[in-house]
Amino acid sequence: MNKVSTKLTPTLRFVMLQKIGKLFILSLLFFSVDISCAPPRQLSDSTPGDTLVVLEQQKLAPIHPILTSTTLSADLTDIIFDGLIKLDDGFEPKPHLAESWETSADGLTWTFHLRKGVRFHDGSKLTAEDVAFTFQKVMDLPVGSFFNSIFKEVESIKVVGSHTLQIVLKRPIASFLPMLTVGILPKHESVNPSPVGTGPYKIKSWSEMGVLLEANEDYFLGRPNIDQIRVVVDPNPKTFWANVANGEADLFFDSLSARDGTLRQLPGFDTRSVANPYYYILSFNMNDKLFRDQRVRQALNYAVNKEEIIAKVLMGQGQVAAGTIYPGSWAYNPKIRPYPYDSRKALTLLRQAGWEDHDGDHFLDKDGEQFEFTVHLNTGDDLKKKALLLIQQYLLNIGIKMRVSFVDVANVDFLFKKQFQALFVEMVARGDPDFSYNFWHSSQIERGFNWSSYQNERVDRFLEEGRTEFDREKRKTNYFKYQEEIYKDPPGIFLFWTNYLVGINRRFKGVKIGSAGPFANIGEWYVPEAEQRYANAVHSGNQE
Repeated sequence: MNKVSTKLTPTLRFVMLQKIGKLFILSLLFFSVDISCAPPRQLSDSTPGDTLVVLEQQKLAPIHPILTSTTLSADLTDIIFDGLIKLDDGFEPKPHLAESWETSADGLTWTFHLRKGVRFHDGSKLTAEDVAFTFQKVMDLPVGSFFNSIFKEVESIKVVGSHTLQIVLKRPIASFLPMLTVGILPKHESVNPSPVGTGPYKIKSWSEMGVLLEANEDYFLGRPNIDQIRVVVDPNPKTFWANVANGEADLFFDSLSARDGTLRQLPGFDTRSVANPYYYILSFNMNDKLFRDQRVRQALNYAVNKEEIIAKVLMGQGQVAAGTIYPGSWAYNPKIRPYPYDSRKALTLLRQAGWEDHDGDHFLDKDGEQFEFTVHLNTGDDLKKKALLLIQQYLLNIGIKMRVSFVDVANVDFLFKKQFQALFVEMVARGDPDFSYNFWHSSQIERGFNWSSYQNERVDRFLEEGRTEFDREKRKTNYFKYQEEIYKDPPGIFLFWTNYLVGINRRFKGVKIGSAGPFANIGEWYVPEAEQRYANAVHSGNQE
């Protein structure tokens, strides 16, 4: 048995969960912050205190470690729920709720030893029964999930002690450990409509338009310094920035206004810009006859000027995408260069595929039908909307009509039913390259996230070999070949990677924001006594 045992660092690290799209906004709601008249507390710089007010423009999804995958709710999930492991800033797995583990020589049997003394927010003790319960819920999901493609490889889960769990796999999976970031639920969650976790913050109230979190006094890594986190949703750009300027927010996220310099003009705020592990792609439905020809899909990649989009829409905060592997990953193939902007090359490929302007109306046609299609875009995403306007013009320049249909991503049935021609989405590319399996392996078409119905035998083989090979260098070779193949046979137009922009009030100290997410080290944030604004209910005794 190969044993791993690492002492946990006091730093709370955040694992960024996948986001498939962003929900649109229906209405506006502000929470009032309790500015208590209680006598000021005598605090040192690192003593708990204050409230972090987060201003968000998009509606919140329910917070659940297995089901949540959209909007800020996904970020909040990992400070409410802990997994067996955490991914560090380099996306390497580190012990968390599991303080050690052993693996069998054949890579099939994993034995995890849990930390003792960990409690859920309701006071119940964490045991191996809770972990087994959570993993079984993942395995029992009726539809695909990001964890499903890994957990379906589990042969059995066995509780061998109050704090010891054994998992047997059907076959060795190299990315099994990184997937154990899924937040653990208590076994009695089945009768609890408001699931609780073990994380540094617990939910006090939630709605689609706001959420209130309170510090977990019994957190096993130590109580976080910030008493409360209050999220307020404001979909109106004018009032959003007015409230920021008026001091009604301490933290806000990526927006076009932030990109054009507004953020830098706000007194008292710092700007953080880091690479975001999400690639933007105009993904095609491969069941549509327009996109079955590989030459057509290559042509559309040449037809779009990604550099100009980055300059005009992202204000330079991004880089052109050449595939699905995060540029900061060990598996990224630097030899693959993004498709350059070349409209002549695009027209040549389209002509080879039979698409020309046969009737002189300036639009491409084939067998009497014009080249026109509709792309679906989630309502409320100004960044993608502005990018699509440019893409629409690039395609029009070569004789292709592209229409835009706005949809509410809260209703995702049309995705799984493949009722679309094209999608403009951002897709997660977490630390382990195996994450691409969820989107582009043919096994994920029916019950997974391969909405495009993309099928390529070589891509399948390289993804399969990559997830079952434990040698890092051999895995790298597989993923290099995977990137080469999906570049030649693109499932859509690879567009760009963005930088993650965050505005944070300077009164908050100890803040480290990187590619691991905005709350990566939330347990270390603090506000010096002289700069604290809110004496909240935790200390004043005024419970809401």
